[in-house]
Amino acid sequence: SSDQRLSQIKAPLLVMNAYDDPIVPGFSLMGSIEAARQNPQVMMAVTSHGGHLGWCDRGEGWGGPGWVERVACGFLETAMELQS
Repeated sequence: SSDQRLSQIKAPLLVMNAYDDPIVPGFSLMGSIEAARQNPQVMMAVTSHGGHLGWCDRGEGWGGPGWVERVACGFLETAMELQS
C-alpha cells in the first residue's frame, strides 16, 4: 500500500480521500493519516463525502473547474510559492 511509502516523500504531496469511498473506506486510513502527519511534505485531506474517483460538484456539470481541481491548484500554487 502507498501509505508505507509516505515517509519517503521528499516533495510536496497532496493526498485526498473521501471517507465514504467504497474501495478505500475512511476507517482503513488510520495508518495513512499517521504516516502523513509524520512527514511535513505530505498533506492528507479526508472529506466526509466524495466516493471513489472524484468529488462531483452540483450545478457545475462539465463547465469550469470543480472543487477538487480548485483544491489541487491551490495546493500546487502554495507549494510553488514556498519553494521560491
